Amino acid sequence: MLPDYLEVFLNNGYVGRLSQEGGNRFRFQYHQDWLDNPSAIPLSLSLPLRLEPYVDENARPFFANLLPEGNQRPLIARRLGISESNDYALLAAIGGECAGAVSLWPPGETPNAGGVYEPLTQERLQTIIQDLPSRPLLAGEEGVRLSLAGAQSKLPVYVEGGNFYLPLGALPSSHILKPAAPTLIGITENEAYCLHLAEAVGLQVAHAEIRSLPAGMPYLLVERYDRVRDAENRLQRLHQEDFCQALRCLPGSKYEAEGGPTVAQVAALLREHSTRPIVDIEALVRWTALNYIIGNADAHAKNISLLLRAEGPVLAPFYDLLSTAVYHGVSPRFAMSIGGKTRWQSVRNEHWRMFAKDVGMKPSAVLGLIAKLAIKLREVAPGLRDQFTALSNTKHVINDIASTISQRTAFLLAELKVSEEE
Repeated sequence: MLPDYLEVFLNNGYVGRLSQEGGNRFRFQYHQDWLDNPSAIPLSLSLPLRLEPYVDENARPFFANLLPEGNQRPLIARRLGISESNDYALLAAIGGECAGAVSLWPPGETPNAGGVYEPLTQERLQTIIQDLPSRPLLAGEEGVRLSLAGAQSKLPVYVEGGNFYLPLGALPSSHILKPAAPTLIGITENEAYCLHLAEAVGLQVAHAEIRSLPAGMPYLLVERYDRVRDAENRLQRLHQEDFCQALRCLPGSKYEAEGGPTVAQVAALLREHSTRPIVDIEALVRWTALNYIIGNADAHAKNISLLLRAEGPVLAPFYDLLSTAVYHGVSPRFAMSIGGKTRWQSVRNEHWRMFAKDVGMKPSAVLGLIAKLAIKLREVAPGLRDQFTALSNTKHVINDIASTISQRTAFLLAELKVSEEE
């Protein structure tokens, strides 16, 4: 039996109620105590603080975007014995540890109710990783209420002193464990390499490292940027939302071609709400150029987020960076177009200038940022490639990414009229 409503919290603060009306329509209302709190922040930029309830069209995009996607979703629903189309039932079942600081609880349950970190031996961890493809997020295991958006297999874990723990009850995770995907060879090394490339050219990214189990199973361990230690060294959640949530876009329409967010809309939101709009929009420009060069066609609005701080929103560190260009059968079309173009060979000088207009910057400034990033990427990619191929069992994937970078930087710099000597 589903509860009549779910209590919504940010950390331990009671924010309001999510309920369903006729036709499974969402209704969310902030609690008066939260509105009276001088430190209160909104759940989402698309849900500003107010007492009047939000109806389905406004409320569903934020809450639905907390849930897993792709083939993860039906597997979870089957494990839980609920309909995969029932967002509300899924949130009731797994909405205890989500992205950001939000959690949802049935009436009478709260984040203050405690919880434990269950120690994971290497054997138990290996079993969990092996089971994740058929049992995403350990759905249905007693005490586990974990939800992460996205279609890739992953698991929130707590790591301390080199030991791994499973967060049960209301306790926060510190890392996201992403096992290798059998259908995308070398995806672990791919993502780690691309994240390190992004950091090397000055982008803020989630810290990640490749780990391996005794059986030789590689996985990526990503430190959560939406978690922080307080003065007593206790792990605390930071609230964040992705740009589909902020722009009131349902997860099934995250691609621009399906009506999802555009670069222009992302930039406009940053200009209006960010406490450092110039810095964040320039970072958006560099992120777009990086994805173009490494061949990441899946850089959609759910793969960029905002940290919603008390002093105001800022662009979050980047995550989920990888080269899709090295895999056959993956669409080469960009999730968000560049100057109206969605294939890399079609993006010419004039389209980067149109892109500059979309983000509200002078073309000369945008072209300068892009050229500088391309030159730096061309410099650092070979050295990082050698580091990764020395440790990787899938050297060809790293070599293919490096070749993609070499090809696209040459093309891009020629379009921007930057000589190879610069």
